[in-house]
Amino acid sequence: MNPIYRIVVFGSIDNFDGQIREAIAALAGTLDLAIGIDIEILMGDESFSPLPIATVGLFVGGGDVPVFVRPQSVRSSSPVIPIVSFLTRCSAELPPEVSHVNAMEYSGADRPAAIASAVMECLGLLPKQRRVFLSYRREKSREAALQLFDKLSARQFDVFLDTHDVRPGETFQEVLWHRLCESDVMIMLDTADYFGSRWTREEFGKASYKRAAILRVGWPGVDMVPGLAITDNVQLRDQDITRDNCLKTPALEKICQTIEGLRSKSIAVRYANLAGTIDTALREIGAKSEQAGPMRRFRVTLPRGKTVLAYPTIGVPSAEVLNDIADDADGEAAVLIYDAIGVMPRWCVHLDWLGDNIPLIRWMKLSSVGWDFTAWDSE
Repeated sequence: MNPIYRIVVFGSIDNFDGQIREAIAALAGTLDLAIGIDIEILMGDESFSPLPIATVGLFVGGGDVPVFVRPQSVRSSSPVIPIVSFLTRCSAELPPEVSHVNAMEYSGADRPAAIASAVMECLGLLPKQRRVFLSYRREKSREAALQLFDKLSARQFDVFLDTHDVRPGETFQEVLWHRLCESDVMIMLDTADYFGSRWTREEFGKASYKRAAILRVGWPGVDMVPGLAITDNVQLRDQDITRDNCLKTPALEKICQTIEGLRSKSIAVRYANLAGTIDTALREIGAKSEQAGPMRRFRVTLPRGKTVLAYPTIGVPSAEVLNDIADDADGEAAVLIYDAIGVMPRWCVHLDWLGDNIPLIRWMKLSSVGWDFTAWDSE
């Protein structure tokens, strides 16, 4: 079996930390992929593989600025991520060819995991949108919520905070559920009486239903509800919180580092659930699916022999996702499949319009996959 994805490391490859490779392998495993089987890692400027597969380059900077030689395996259209010891060293460690590209630093305990996530995003295995939903009681943890909003935003997460993200005139609850649907992780700030509010109860229940990862951040003296279905837990101590209810830096860092790992686990679970539901619907109508490919797409063979590339999409589809699918399908019949539960009605109308007016790609709601594929097979 040929690999589906490729990572090419070049530049000062002696500076390529083994921890980065380990983080990439661990993240691949979370996504049910294996290094050497599904993903190949090539080392060096002269590395070459003739397979035209999804590729990302990792250009490693160095004290002696390496010459930029694009390996043949890294096409001009393939993304290249420069990595340096510290971001303050970009001008000293990178040649002009990549000095304009946003770099990542490899020094720091959480950096290998962050680089691994960026690699998977460039390969289309993780969404480029890094969305987090903050669920909290305003009167209990508003200061901590604001801190997390700022800290996670600085780490390039798109964080939903109800006081910041609902525009005047918008229906508050519609926006709330829509943003929850497209979030990979929900952070519940479990203060006293968190479940005493109807809204936080609903947020927790709907996040569970949508298979989003849930990180419980427990306040000192607040015991976790027995049997609570969470993905991970950060229990705070009295010394983690200041007198004015703010989180101290070590606690903030721990929460942020935990979220980076939870995001990939959440996406893996949601994708498996989405793909499993699609596979069941296909078997019910006598269709077959096979041959996983870039963007986690697979080929569907309908009962009358028609073949279609299916792209299961987590969260709310965007124009960027649509463009990526069109590029990957390259003229073949293609369909984007998404779960419409919780998506704002006016957004669903917009998505339906796109499906009706963009002939290159069809759109299907997860709830009607079998029904819609049957109609397509009869055309």
